[in-house]
Amino acid sequence: VLLLITVPVMAPAIFAGFFLSMTFSWDEFVISFLLTRFDTTLPVEIWNLLRSGLNPKTNAVGSLVFAVSIVLVVLFELTLLRRRKA
Repeated sequence: VLLLITVPVMAPAIFAGFFLSMTFSWDEFVISFLLTRFDTTLPVEIWNLLRSGLNPKTNAVGSLVFAVSIVLVVLFELTLLRRRKA
């Protein structure tokens, strides 16, 4: 049922959300890349680390950003779940 009905119905919305988020992220990166001089934002710093070659710092920063995102989403979901039960 999931693969035959739910996924095909949700696929256009998932792809649209993916492309919109990529477009907005790329736009924000380009703006911050062009406007920063001495103070670099995190996306620009990651870009500079990637341009200088892959090193453990780049992987560590990416892992930290991913972990913080996951923790925030889980905490948000837990608060929503607790509100529904109350």
